[in-house]
Amino acid sequence: MNEYILTAIIGIATSCVGWFAAKRKNLAESRATELENVEKAVKMYREMVEDLGAKYKTAISDVDALSAKYKDAISQLHEAKDQLKRADAQLQLMMEENRHLIEELQKFKQLNGKQNG
Repeated sequence: MNEYILTAIIGIATSCVGWFAAKRKNLAESRATELENVEKAVKMYREMVEDLGAKYKTAISDVDALSAKYKDAISQLHEAKDQLKRADAQLQLMMEENRHLIEELQKFKQLNGKQNG
């Protein structure tokens, strides 16, 4: 009977030690798996941040280029406005000169008509 009790105690002790060792092993494996998952997530987020950083630099470069083009277009617009003002002033002078020449021509026709008449 002592043999049965001793065998039962040894069996229970062996089972407890095995269960405890398996529990520690499973806990270590689950922590290792969790750590691997965290490392993968960190790697993925790092790649996303690097990609966003590259896209940000490209966007800033594009904005700078567009800003330069915008400033150039504004400068060209001001030049065109100035040219238009000068052309308008020249047109006004030419119209005034044309009126003056028409008046002179009418006076000349009147004088010429009196001489022939």
